[in-house]
Order: sequence, then structure tokens, then C-alpha cells
Amino acid sequence: MNEIEFYNQNAIVNVDDVAFTFETAENPREFDKYKTVQDTLDWTNQEYQIDNYRVFPFGTNNDLDKVIKDVIQNNSISPGILTKKGQLLWGKGPQLYKEELVDNNLVRTWVQDKRVQTWLESWGYIDYLEKIKEDYSYIQACYTKFYLAKGARVGKPSIAKLEHVSPGEGRLATDIGARSYKPKYCIVTDWNFKRVASVTDYDVYALFDFQKPFEHRNAILYSNKYSFCSDYYTVPDLYGSLEWIRRSTAIPIILKALSKNSINLKYHVISPAKFWDKAKEELEKKATTSKPYTDKQLLDYKKNYLREISKVLSGAENTGKFWHSIKYVTIEGHKIFEEGWEIKEIKQNIKDFVTAQITISNQANRMVAAGVGMHPALGGAGESGRADSGSEQLYALKNYLLTGIDIPEAIVMKAVNYALKINFPEKELKLGFYHLPPQKEEDVTSSKRIKNQE
Repeated sequence: MNEIEFYNQNAIVNVDDVAFTFETAENPREFDKYKTVQDTLDWTNQEYQIDNYRVFPFGTNNDLDKVIKDVIQNNSISPGILTKKGQLLWGKGPQLYKEELVDNNLVRTWVQDKRVQTWLESWGYIDYLEKIKEDYSYIQACYTKFYLAKGARVGKPSIAKLEHVSPGEGRLATDIGARSYKPKYCIVTDWNFKRVASVTDYDVYALFDFQKPFEHRNAILYSNKYSFCSDYYTVPDLYGSLEWIRRSTAIPIILKALSKNSINLKYHVISPAKFWDKAKEELEKKATTSKPYTDKQLLDYKKNYLREISKVLSGAENTGKFWHSIKYVTIEGHKIFEEGWEIKEIKQNIKDFVTAQITISNQANRMVAAGVGMHPALGGAGESGRADSGSEQLYALKNYLLTGIDIPEAIVMKAVNYALKINFPEKELKLGFYHLPPQKEEDVTSSKRIKNQE
């Protein structure tokens, strides 16, 4: 009897005399699960229309945030690297400061202000900043909603509070027919629906304008790192590392199959995503009101299909049989892309096979760290089998604090520092992340070491 275990788009198939791994390969034009042409990243030629609004999609399928979330959270190392990156940015936490020139050097003077601190705590600024920091770690962008205080009604306007808006819910937009394609609004809704035309429940907010902070009762600020030649959204640093992350994710599944019950993998079967998309469409067409389509139907279809493949691949009596499949051809300009089933035999040299998989995994881990701008010594993705030296970690940390903090902090703190300048202009205060200067172990006295350990 066939045993089939699914892991997202991958599976392990095990029968009496053969075992193979299975994965769903995306369109070769695509970079992971969204249909963005790799060599152009041209999202600005696409738009959606919702009522009287022109909505700019985040990724060609308008689901780049979901794609990154799924790819990262299924991986073993990427979440840890991004968490470490966020921790390094956070340091000892947010603190108020003033910028001053001392001997022609710009320095921060950290201060405490009870009035400002009371306002920050009144709307939970710590929780807000933790969410904003997390969004920035993943996509180098974040959304913040501004609320006006009731004092605006009596001529004393101020910002009452700030609120985090999930990147999965916010999209930039402008008016249909507007001459300028510059975004004017942020449309907030659940963007995980299948068809944009089905959207009926959404909220529209004007984009926050620091020059006119009290023009709207609520407004949203999209704070982001500019990406070269990208008009609206940031292209996340992770974009170029997604394929490496997927390779890293697939390897533990393959090694599990290799070690489970001492089975040896004989084949690796790759199927085109378009094949399953068409199968899903057919199942949806056959669905009725009394028996609507469910994802379980597609899963059962996959299992049955893999059982048919296993019949061809297994058994000595199948000598001479062959597997036939259809190739899908996509023509784009002068380029021709083919998608079809592939069955690759895995040579039964277990040691070399495992070594090759581990080598790929280690390289993938280092490429992921590089893709998110983290030195391997800080992200925990150094050379396999050795710990990074203390001096290497120390210099990596010093370099990060000197060059990797200012821009991320400015983007994460942009909304709250706008609010501080609006509400407390006379104080000239800003909010920033406090960091202790790194020290070599030999520079720390023994008494301080004992105190720190306690």
C-alpha cells in the first residue's frame, strides 16, 4: 500500500520497493509563487480597479507579502536570521533623545521626559514598534494609521495615537482617471481573496501628509526604503533569496525520507504548477451547491495521481513501461518557456548524496543571510562545523552598528517622530533605539563580568 506524506507543495511517496520525493515547480518565468518576471520586476504596468480607485498591486499577483510569509515561515533558518536582525535593530529598546553637536560631532543625548513618555504609553508604543520593526525586517516597509485627538474640534489639534496596519491589508491607490499615478490613498481590506472584483468591504484612507497633519481625522503613512526604479513599493531584500530559501526548505524533507525506515530514495519527481492549477479549475467546475469545492479534493486528486506514478516506477514487472506527460509551452517575446513533468533518478551513493544536500543547505543559509544584509557571524549562518570567533563577531557587530542601523531606524521611527514633532515641537525630541557599545571580553573587568552573570 502506498504511503504518501505531504509537506506544503512537496511530498514523500513510499511503497514496498521504491521511494521518491515529489515537488511542485513553479512557472520558470516566476520567482517563487508569484508571477513576476524576474528580469524586469515591472509592477507599475499593472493595476486593479475597485469602484473609483486605481489600486497598485504589491507584486504582480498582489500577494508578495503572503508569498514571503509562507516561504520564510516554512524554512528552518530564515525566521531566526530575521529575528536576530530585528533584535540587533531593537538593541536595549526605544528611548527619547536630542541630537546635539559636540566638537563638530553629531551625538545623541538620551533624555527622559515624563509628559512625552506618558503620551507614548497611553497608546502602547512598545507593542506598536515591535510590529513595525517586524514588518521592516521582512519587507523594508510598514504602514501606520494616525488618529487625531478630539481637541481638533476646539482648535487644538494633536495626534492622539498611532496604530500598526498589516502589510497584508494595505495597498496604495489613486483616483481612476487621475493624470498623476502618484498614490493618494491607502485601501485597507483582506487582500487574500481570489478575485479583486469580489471586494466590497474595504476602507479608504488618505496618505498622511506631514505638511498638513490635521487635514484628515485618520490618515495612513507608508514608510519604506526606496528601491531603485520602483515607483510605489519597496522590492524586499529577500526577493532575490526566495529560491535559495526554498532549496533550503526542501532539503530536510529529502533527508527525512532518506533516513525514515532506512529507505533509499530512487527518484525525484517534479511537476509543473500549471498542471495542478488546471486540475483545480476542473474540480471547481464540477463542484455543485450541495457539494462545493474544497482543498481536500485537490489533495485527494494529488494522492491518486502519485499512486499511478508509483505503479510505473515500482516493481520489476514494469520493465519497459514508460511515463508520458504533456509539456506546457509559454511564449513571451523571443523567449520560450517549457513546463512539464520530470522524473530524475537519484544515484544510490548515499554518502555523496547526503554530503551534496548538506553543502547546498549550507550555501543556501549563507545566501539567505547575505540577502537580508546580515553578516554570517551575527546571523548564525557561518561555516558549517565551526563557531565564529569572538573577534569576528565583535567586528561584525561594530560594522553593523555603524552602517546598518540609521536607515532602518529612520523608517521604523518615521511615523512616531512625525507625531512627536507635531505634538511637542518645542521639545525637539526624537525616539530611537538605544544600543550599548560592544566591548571585547578582555576589556571588561572581572567584577563587571560577575555582576553581568548575576
